[in-house]
Amino acid sequence: MKNTAFWKQSLLSALIFAGAVSAWLFRAELYAILAPVTASQAQSVETRRDSAGKPVIVADVETKRDDLTFASIGTGFAQRSVTLRAPSAGEVTALFIAPGIKFEAGDTLLTLDDTDERLAVQLAEARLERARSERDRYRALQDTGVAATARFEQAQTDYKVARIALEQARADLADRSMRAPFDGVSGLASIEVGDRIAADEAISSFDDRGRILVEFDLPEALLSRVSVGLPVTVRSPSVEGRVFDGEVTAIDSRVEAETRTARVRAAVDNPADLLRPGASFSIGLDLPGKAYPAVPELALQFSRGTLQVWRVEGGVVQPVPVRLVRRRAGLVIVDGALSEGDRVVVEGTQRLRPGVSVEVLNSPEGAQS
Repeated sequence: MKNTAFWKQSLLSALIFAGAVSAWLFRAELYAILAPVTASQAQSVETRRDSAGKPVIVADVETKRDDLTFASIGTGFAQRSVTLRAPSAGEVTALFIAPGIKFEAGDTLLTLDDTDERLAVQLAEARLERARSERDRYRALQDTGVAATARFEQAQTDYKVARIALEQARADLADRSMRAPFDGVSGLASIEVGDRIAADEAISSFDDRGRILVEFDLPEALLSRVSVGLPVTVRSPSVEGRVFDGEVTAIDSRVEAETRTARVRAAVDNPADLLRPGASFSIGLDLPGKAYPAVPELALQFSRGTLQVWRVEGGVVQPVPVRLVRRRAGLVIVDGALSEGDRVVVEGTQRLRPGVSVEVLNSPEGAQS
């Protein structure tokens, strides 16, 4: 029995060894026979996978406006502002200028000694009266034929000259006082009563602070977004904790070549007279932009030097080239051939190629956005 079992084991081992040697010697022929079968099986598996679709998660395309918020620092100016200057030389006899006092147009701000000018007006009035009498007398005589025409014409000329002299005297008298050019407030005066001043000497500032004009610089890239009437908000360190509303009233006609910016002017109503010319202001503008498609940031894929997203349509995907416009709170605003409501892949983009079938694993409303 033991001899028989040993003989069987030896025979089995010899057969196995012979089979291994034959397989090694004829391995090329065996591979040629078995390879088509293996490839066919692999292709069948791949076909089954493709027919089932690549699993993906999608999200809906939204529409967002590319609005921007711009901030800048500007300088305030009065709506109207002048430097008060002496209308003529002389001694100051009355001064009404004081900081913060509001004047109406035509109010007297300063008077100079006008004794000589008043006398000159009285003299001019007397000469005019005499010239009028002479003219009237010669006119009456000319009607009777007694007076010569030449003498009458001389009298009439003297009357006109006397009238002009009176007007000049009255103008000189008016120059002995200075009046408010418009409604506004004055600044500190640089003179006192009793001072002698020269003609055209600077005396004080005078501002109309009913509205404050704030000027600031805007980059040329944003010029197309700004127009007259655009709302602005301003803040000033001189009035802490307050925000004032205004609007753009003017845009400069040129861009400064050195800074590539344009000067913009905004007007802010100042009924409570809290804002001051010359103060610094921080300006905020909400700049409207165009409407663009917006997709989740995960939907973007960089391929062959361009950005793209995968749009799902009819159960298959196709790449759509896009241009990045802006990033905003997990979304990216893009420019491309996308419409609101389109479905784009946000997860599973690495396994995709054009025309591949996909299986959407989620409802678009449930996708992350």
